[in-house]
Amino acid sequence: MQILKPIVHETIWGGTKLAPYGNSSCTRIGHLYCAVDTNEFCSEIIAGSSKGRNLHEWFTEHKHEYGLGQYEQLPFLTALVDAAQDLSIQVHPDDEMARKLVGHPFGKNESFYIINPPSSGSMYSGCRVKDIEEMRRFISQGRIADAIDSIPVKIGDYISIPGGTLHAATAGSLIFEIEENCEVTYRFWDFDRTDAVGEKRPLQLKQAMACLHVEKKSAVRRYNPPNPICERMYHSWLVHGSEIESFRCERTFALATLIYGEEQVDIQDEQETAIIRPGTTILLTPGEAFCPGTSDWIVCSPSLKVS
Repeated sequence: MQILKPIVHETIWGGTKLAPYGNSSCTRIGHLYCAVDTNEFCSEIIAGSSKGRNLHEWFTEHKHEYGLGQYEQLPFLTALVDAAQDLSIQVHPDDEMARKLVGHPFGKNESFYIINPPSSGSMYSGCRVKDIEEMRRFISQGRIADAIDSIPVKIGDYISIPGGTLHAATAGSLIFEIEENCEVTYRFWDFDRTDAVGEKRPLQLKQAMACLHVEKKSAVRRYNPPNPICERMYHSWLVHGSEIESFRCERTFALATLIYGEEQVDIQDEQETAIIRPGTTILLTPGEAFCPGTSDWIVCSPSLKVS
């Protein structure tokens, strides 16, 4: 059992909800990365037998044991997201466009679990146009807002967002996010927002339009414990401590992130106890288990076979 340290990421749209869990005074925390292995961010292991190493080193050493040798980095990442403002309207590439535009072997599908719902009761998802040419007309007429659709969301909803879908989380949301590890996001529209020096953030409209599938929209589901929700690169479980005594890791490794509550966890390798707060992740290997206590967790594991 290893414990990962969460990483603070400041954004223009972030807020203060995550500051206590990242030990930060930042007032615009957008992401609190829970388990991440990218070129920009990498989780530090702060307790357990691999203490002092990072998640990339651990994954590189063990990936062949789990049939993941084709990946240079952990194939998915997790984060808590505090949307104090609407995020930019954006799109991620599907597999074909990721290979074509940036030479990445796969695109980005992602999932949102709604911890706190947006103030509006909805998030941006999909388009109100019939084809890409109609979208071009809306853009040329300065009517981008009229072309963007939305879906209702509430506490406990699980949102699947396939690559090529226009989307954005909206103000007031607190979300647990699981992403396939493709560091490509194309900003379609940013509400003409300006940064601290009065500059508008750049858009990547050409690439966004190339990736956009106007017919795609996010799908809304709910967890049905103890069953997982299965995506192509990861499975995830919602674990309510009030319903089970322990969660045991089977067949492959698991990343268990506390999303609500606070717990003490015994670290057998160090014969000590660690305090776990929202955003902190426990890395488990097959045969290991943890007690969720009275808190809520989301546990993620890599899919053993990627389609």
